Amino acid sequence: MRKSIVLLFVVLCVGILSAETSTGGTSWESGILKWTSDDGNFQTRLDVRMYLDFAQFLNSENDFRNGTMLRRGRFAVKSKLWEVWNAEYDMDIADNSVEVKDMWFSYNGFKNGFIKVGHFKVPFSLNELTSSRLLTFMERGYPNVFPPGRRSALGVTKWGNIWHLSTAVYGQELAEKEQTRIDESIGFAGRFALSPRIGEKLLFHLGAGGVYQTPDNDSESIEYKIEPEAKMGDSEILVADISDVETIILYGLEGAVKYDNFSIQGEYIQSNLARLNDLEDVTFSGFYTFLSWIITGEERPYYVNEGEFGQVIPNSKKGAFELAVRYSHLDLTDEDALIFGGMANNIVVGLNWYANPNLRIMLNYNIVDNSENANMGGSLIGNDDFNVFQMRAVVNF
Repeated sequence: MRKSIVLLFVVLCVGILSAETSTGGTSWESGILKWTSDDGNFQTRLDVRMYLDFAQFLNSENDFRNGTMLRRGRFAVKSKLWEVWNAEYDMDIADNSVEVKDMWFSYNGFKNGFIKVGHFKVPFSLNELTSSRLLTFMERGYPNVFPPGRRSALGVTKWGNIWHLSTAVYGQELAEKEQTRIDESIGFAGRFALSPRIGEKLLFHLGAGGVYQTPDNDSESIEYKIEPEAKMGDSEILVADISDVETIILYGLEGAVKYDNFSIQGEYIQSNLARLNDLEDVTFSGFYTFLSWIITGEERPYYVNEGEFGQVIPNSKKGAFELAVRYSHLDLTDEDALIFGGMANNIVVGLNWYANPNLRIMLNYNIVDNSENANMGGSLIGNDDFNVFQMRAVVNF
């Protein structure tokens, strides 16, 4: 049934796009195919992504899965309607299942601002908000365990020459809401970023964000779990289950410096969980920092209207090459609260070949350092320090 729905949706989209081209124009901009009406008031584009992964775990005491997988199989349609309205429908068909990602509409009739309603990423964390097709490494760093991600939300965004502000009030993920009749929780998120420039080559990004929410489904519990920055099989080593949670507060700090084809980026995120029944409150934290050098001279563009970095576009037919290294840390243990989810450090060395705006080959080598409690809640051998070799082919258009 789901496959039939997907096929029908694709057929309808192709029909709509074919109709647009009969009266409008077709353009190819930085690897993106667009259909635009003659007056510019209507525009539609596809966002198709295929991520083909390979991973090999090395020197591990645990039995992790090695091999290949379809990491993402995304299909999205993004449209501008009647000049001031935008809409997007995005779904993923990896893992032999259909999952709704972005599904929203927005009003863009304001100067340097818009209002958005639907299912989308709430504004928190530069690394989380950066599209998967723009990530420097194959997987996001350890602190990505904390951000709420996509939720049913109402958001407002505004920006100026060197600043960006986004806020949102949100509920649950669509998948969670479909599985329960219990009233959903409410959360609030906000993010502010400054991006001053000095000359043409030097840019600074300084940001801060915050989240306040209650547990989903009135469950009074929350679970944090994450893989060692390698998404292959069931390898969620760091796991923390916390019961009797009343509120969740997240604090985040972001920083980046870009000079020509060099950039440094980092984040720190802290999660404070207030608990019921006189139980000890819980505090977790994590951070990452990475250095990127685009060897062939291209730059990571920055867009103040998004408060994020954009796509690397090769300057020649030989493509662009990027060398990057990241250090990340996560601590899901709070001894005072008797929560022992484990602690881990990770070094990732990455090499990216941007063959063209639509094809990228990624190589990552992870050096993982786990604590004794980094054992998937007791299901694995703790203190397992290992390496992971990963490859990915990214095709997007």
